[in-house]
Amino acid sequence: MKSIISIAFLLQAIINTVNLVTAQFPAEPVFRCRDTGNYTTRSDYSRNLKVALNTVGNMDTYNGGSFNSSIGVNEAAHVMALCSGISTHWGGNCKDCIHKLTVQLSIKCMDQKEAVMWGSNCMIHFSDRKILGALDDWSRFTLPDNQKGSLVNPPANFDEVMFYFMRRLKMDASRGTKDKKSEYKINFRNQPVYGAMQCTADLSRELCEKCLQGLTDAHRYCCSGRKAARIFSPNCFFRYSG
Repeated sequence: MKSIISIAFLLQAIINTVNLVTAQFPAEPVFRCRDTGNYTTRSDYSRNLKVALNTVGNMDTYNGGSFNSSIGVNEAAHVMALCSGISTHWGGNCKDCIHKLTVQLSIKCMDQKEAVMWGSNCMIHFSDRKILGALDDWSRFTLPDNQKGSLVNPPANFDEVMFYFMRRLKMDASRGTKDKKSEYKINFRNQPVYGAMQCTADLSRELCEKCLQGLTDAHRYCCSGRKAARIFSPNCFFRYSG
């Protein structure tokens, strides 16, 4: 049975670059504050963090990719931003998204030394430790589309197709040398399913693949049979919709 499904998938899949269709998800950004220590508004870390966030939030060009800023020697602040390489297909302005998150995250986690926030097409992560080139798996967001009619019945066939789909996206994104992104379309029961994966560009191929594998594993538990979902971590994301 598995080989039949695999053959059907290979014959049916039409893989190419596409415009990503947006499903219905919460409009507000999702965030998590990490309880690794606090800072005060008059501390060196507070001043360094403000400068680092302003630097990333006011860049002139966001054309898809990662941006980072590290400010200070004592109590240094490190900020990583990801502007999705497919953001234009999501109907959003990534510069506005980055700027919005830099403001919101410093308010939501105003005295925490580490936090991450994901918007519709961008991410901000700040910390008092060096995060460039490091894989962070302390936080993960899973947002399945729970609208009525979003569940495929039975889910097993769709999950089998998604397994091969996610594997292709993961391998292509991790092999990227610059933006580490991948987006494709497949057909399931004559209906298109659009998907994308991306890592922050500072990750090595091995770490990017590991990050995306974590999202693939999370999909089994959060989003089995769902026609659309978004899954985020501080280093990578996976999004698909049908």
